[in-house]
Amino acid sequence: MNVETPASSVASAEEDSSPGHGGATAAAPPDGSHRHHRRYRGGFTTSICDIFRDPHRRTDCCAVACCGVLSSDRSRYLLTGERPPPLWCRVLLYLLVPALLIAAMNYFSVEVPADSSGGNPDDGEDKEGGAVKVISPGLFWAFVLYVIGLITYGFMKNQATRRDILTKLYEERARERGEEVDPAQLQLFLSRQNLDTVRAHCCWSFCYRHDYEFFDETAGMVIRDGPEDEEEPEEDFCTRLWACLAGTFWCCGCWCQCCGCCALAQEEREVNRLTGNEEQTIDYLTFQPYSEYYPSIESLRESRDSSPWKHYKAISDLSSNLLKNVAAVLVILILFALSDINSNFTWENMIVLLLTLGQAFFIEWLVHWRWNLFDLSFDSVIKYFACGFLLTTPMAVIFEMIVSTLGSVLMFVLATIIIASDSQLANDLASDPKKGMEEIFVNFPALFVFMEFVNAFLVAALVEEMVKYFGYRMVVTPDLLPKGRYTPTTGNSTGSTSESRVKSTGSGVTVAMVSVALGFACCENLMYVFVYAPPTLGVQISTLVARSLFPVHPLCAAIQSIGVCKRDLEGDKRFGVGRIIFPAILLHGSFDFVLSKFFSSHILPWNDSELTSAYDSCFFLYSGQCLLSTEEDHSGKGRR
Repeated sequence: MNVETPASSVASAEEDSSPGHGGATAAAPPDGSHRHHRRYRGGFTTSICDIFRDPHRRTDCCAVACCGVLSSDRSRYLLTGERPPPLWCRVLLYLLVPALLIAAMNYFSVEVPADSSGGNPDDGEDKEGGAVKVISPGLFWAFVLYVIGLITYGFMKNQATRRDILTKLYEERARERGEEVDPAQLQLFLSRQNLDTVRAHCCWSFCYRHDYEFFDETAGMVIRDGPEDEEEPEEDFCTRLWACLAGTFWCCGCWCQCCGCCALAQEEREVNRLTGNEEQTIDYLTFQPYSEYYPSIESLRESRDSSPWKHYKAISDLSSNLLKNVAAVLVILILFALSDINSNFTWENMIVLLLTLGQAFFIEWLVHWRWNLFDLSFDSVIKYFACGFLLTTPMAVIFEMIVSTLGSVLMFVLATIIIASDSQLANDLASDPKKGMEEIFVNFPALFVFMEFVNAFLVAALVEEMVKYFGYRMVVTPDLLPKGRYTPTTGNSTGSTSESRVKSTGSGVTVAMVSVALGFACCENLMYVFVYAPPTLGVQISTLVARSLFPVHPLCAAIQSIGVCKRDLEGDKRFGVGRIIFPAILLHGSFDFVLSKFFSSHILPWNDSELTSAYDSCFFLYSGQCLLSTEEDHSGKGRR
């Protein structure tokens, strides 16, 4: 069912009594027997901690990306018809105003002598001639209060949406029982849920009570035993991992939440069920139905028309807006570079930026337009690339910081144990910390190898491959919807046609995942070139060339697509998330591990033959284990 307007969707959902995804509520059967359905606190048909519980559910990923803005906007639109503020308004409120406040703090800061501000002028640091900048307290607190105000406003909007959903759920239960909705009873029900609503949408959501229980609105009490015939979704690596994280405070009877992302996912699942939009028939942000633009894409595919202009005219409003915004940003950057306002960003740097974008666009052109033009639409490629560039990269940065912090804590504990067991080493660290650290890495090379292994395989490979996979899952396009969900074409399909369509879909999956990886790699290259590398033209070009020689992100994405095709197209249920991303993690982690070995052997000042030997031994042992695992996998396939 295509969603033309939110109101019609809600109306059709109210008349539809078929059970929805995740144990949706159905009306009583004609024979009069009442069928029970699992209900959680407030009447929700899924738990607040069911995020990632069903590996085939795509919408949960959008509750994490971009602070859940995409998910909350879409849920609010489907439920009430309220559209989010326009893009220019959000850019003004969330980017320009904070940037202006920061610029004002810097401009109106006052230089004072270093000793008068509590600093030490003899500490050897260059503080601009012995002076430091002190920002205005008024501007600082204005910035803090503005940020707090934006966060509070967002939480209040999300809480209002949750109350609207609770109202719909109460009305649904009343209709099932054939009763009229009593406004007084409705307000009493909402007042009982106020505390849970506030806890669901707040930064410190560690006190949300367990909701694995059934709520009876008639008796106003909690019933803890429910139906035994409810089907449980299939579990995978991410499902079990999330269950462990969510149950961190199980002894206190609470769920571990994070900034309301679990509540946003629960609300989006419920809104999809209430409005009949479980089949995903509208785009995010623009809320344009697929039926408005996808027939034109199908027409181009059937006619095998490769005209670039026609493919551009057939894209959705969302893709068109993305391209226009990219063009506008490039024009602004070109004018900024030519104006010589900032000496650190000139026209030479602009050329490097264009080359960085051109490297990703060239690979995209080869993978999609040159070889698989009709397997995935140009519209879908734009959305997947934008998701990789704008959504997966910030998620990877945040998750890498978290994992890296945990790894640093582990290394600190190990180093503390080593230092405590060696008094001479402790004395060397106290007298000369640099020399003491060199002795630690020379005398305990396994510690350094372990640190690099954690950075290569856990901090970088595991996090980045996982966010790229979920970046692919976040984007829902009509090209890759499962069979039977959206089939605008008509006519009978033969066996050969069906087989060729499956092959084309497999190619489309590969192109989609590579597009996400290219968007991610493009943003990462820009960060390495303009943030991490020194601001000199030669170093920036060298960094770009070095990162372009081996495009590890697209290669790993192509490897992931093999497992996705086996699961989604061949129906092999053994391929969960862990099995899909594991080969890509091996390749990505090995690549980073080898690079770290190269830099440690040629750059680190404490280079030592024992350290190099330990590194080589660990690497070759690891490589042999990978080969043995691959050989066993091939032999297993041969037996099957």
